[in-house]
Amino acid sequence: MQKAIQFLKSYNFTKGLLISFAAFSAIAICYFFFNMTIGIGAAFGVLIACFSDIPGNKKHNVYGILISLLIAIVSYITIHLTIFNLYFLIPALVVLIFINSYISVYGFRASLIAFSGLVGVALSFAHPLTGIEIFYNAFYILLGGLWYLLISLSFETIRTKQYSDELLTDCMELTANYLNTRVALFYTTDRENVLNKQLQLQNELNEKHEALRNLLLAQRLRSGATKSKQQQLLIFIELIDILEFAVANPFNYSQFDQSSGEFQKTALQIGQTMEAVADRLFLVAGLRLKNKKIQPSDSINKMLKEADEAIERFKSAVDIKTNRDGILILRNLYDYTKRQHEKVTAIEKIINNDLTNEVSIIKRTDRLRFLTSQNYSYKIFLENLSLKSPIFKHSLRLVVTVLLGYAIGSIFSLQNAYWIILTIIVIMRPGYVLTKERSRQRILGTLIGGAIAVGIVLLTNNMVVYIVITFIAMTLSFTFIQQNYKASAVYITLTIIFVYAMLYPDAISIIQYRIIDTLVGAGLASITNLLLWPAWESQNIKSLIAETVKTNRNYLKEVNKLYASKEKAKTSYKISRKNAFIAIGNLHAGFQRMTQEPKNKQRKLDQLYQIVVTQNTLLSATASLGTYIQIHHTTDASEYFTAYITAIDNELFNGESVLFDVNSAPKQPIDLADAKRYLKQIFDELSAERDREIDEGKLQITVEQREFLKEVRIISEQLEWLHKLSLNLYAAIENYVKQ
Repeated sequence: MQKAIQFLKSYNFTKGLLISFAAFSAIAICYFFFNMTIGIGAAFGVLIACFSDIPGNKKHNVYGILISLLIAIVSYITIHLTIFNLYFLIPALVVLIFINSYISVYGFRASLIAFSGLVGVALSFAHPLTGIEIFYNAFYILLGGLWYLLISLSFETIRTKQYSDELLTDCMELTANYLNTRVALFYTTDRENVLNKQLQLQNELNEKHEALRNLLLAQRLRSGATKSKQQQLLIFIELIDILEFAVANPFNYSQFDQSSGEFQKTALQIGQTMEAVADRLFLVAGLRLKNKKIQPSDSINKMLKEADEAIERFKSAVDIKTNRDGILILRNLYDYTKRQHEKVTAIEKIINNDLTNEVSIIKRTDRLRFLTSQNYSYKIFLENLSLKSPIFKHSLRLVVTVLLGYAIGSIFSLQNAYWIILTIIVIMRPGYVLTKERSRQRILGTLIGGAIAVGIVLLTNNMVVYIVITFIAMTLSFTFIQQNYKASAVYITLTIIFVYAMLYPDAISIIQYRIIDTLVGAGLASITNLLLWPAWESQNIKSLIAETVKTNRNYLKEVNKLYASKEKAKTSYKISRKNAFIAIGNLHAGFQRMTQEPKNKQRKLDQLYQIVVTQNTLLSATASLGTYIQIHHTTDASEYFTAYITAIDNELFNGESVLFDVNSAPKQPIDLADAKRYLKQIFDELSAERDREIDEGKLQITVEQREFLKEVRIISEQLEWLHKLSLNLYAAIENYVKQ
């Protein structure tokens, strides 16, 4: 019951309801005060306008809806003026399909505007008109689009809050799941599968974070710091820190497997505490979405105290001199768990309005730097006019497929053959994998929807029932269109069938033709995506690898600056971190898509997987170094630290050069023997001093001494680990490119 209530309160359901209300109200108003022709035209206008209605900048949203209406109406009029002359129609169809599709080079919003234009083309074939009726109907479509825009703006504030609340809840739950996967690695032997799940969750979180940045920061820029928006932004900042801290604290599970039983028992106890922290975050996410006050709990504090006592028992049971590394590992794991608990507690206080003034808000001057702006320069348009561009190839492919669909519909005189074109437009995507998946889901959804429709038509011929079913089905089709395309296809099929059932008596034949046209459209989309200028992931994967290397280099440079300056992390550091996380997410997503492509297109999958894993580990090690510097008082950076950073950067630079076959001489390796000797000497001296104290009976280490020991060990280990990873990455890239 609770899930049903949450579903009815969701952003997607609200939008689906809004679209259905706008379409049905337009038809009802026109039916009672004008005529059904105007109403149907206005309903088309609602459908065309709704596609580009996405949360974000209000001005961009309004412009997007108006531009999509303009493009769709121009396409609609052009097709109608040429439809009765094949010599004019084919060139017009080619130009309109290509241009409308090609607009997508300007980003996500542009792709939605492009889709509106393509739908305008497809709907033009539904009921061809002549003469002045063409322009009248275009005007009705415009009115319907403006009607939807008016309704959308009326509910904009409510819908935006709904969307951002749901995004935050998703982020909290995904973050909790991510934290739990780290604990799961203690218990499983199939660590590769869990690590893949971690990368997938990390990628999903990157996407959610980017959406929240563009939503929350843009909102605050234009409307000031209302209490609700401020709370959302504060929670978002804490979630970013939780993810970075999780990525920055990898655990050596191989070493865990080989360690003593007492060590494993203590580590597992800390792991159970971390699991409780993750579960608490999941609980907080659910309570926040239900608008329930979060009651404080002391259970995790008790678990932390017990874990601390377990570490002390371990210290008492072993020889400290020979188990110093193990004690440091357990202490780091405990500190990590404690800090994550503090972050979750901070989120609880923010939600309960107890911490609003204690967490810093991003400065107004820095907010724009976190937003991903879209370049609308004509140069983007020209640069993509090449078979190297996935969008250009997709546009050409879509033109050919639509022409084939139109030809099949015309030759075989299929009823409502424009459904073939509409199916092609809806299903086809630049990538093979997504097109294949959408084709499968569309076919299954149409068959299920058709079967349900047959059952209802055989049971009743009641017009009121048909109207109610159409309204519900339309609402649910737009509700699920982003979440579950197969379910959306079921409801889209029901909507179309019952619209025709209300207009024509032979509903069964409508169902039959709907299924045939869908099968033809989906089949054409899949075949042409496979045969005509296919965009395989292997063609783009090098650029994704290069972007990951580049962003990691920038991130490492910011870490170097942070260690040298001892200042609080600046905006440039946070932006470099953001870009590095997004880049590794894109690389992993590209790799996952490649694994779903035909076997003969999965180029060097094993070598590529090694690159992905090494890149992710490199990012984790960089984040670990940066996080440690931020939360600990560190000593001055030595020349040896800089030498290590330079050596690591050189290897990453060489990896970039190999990817693009740059002829410039590779940077020579730096001799790190002196740096290694210096760092080892410092640690040995500190360890020897501590050993003398233990021999003298001073078993309790001071906080300052422990932090200094920890710094020397962690910094030296991280630098050595980063250098080794950079060497491995260079070798892996060279192996991938030149083999």
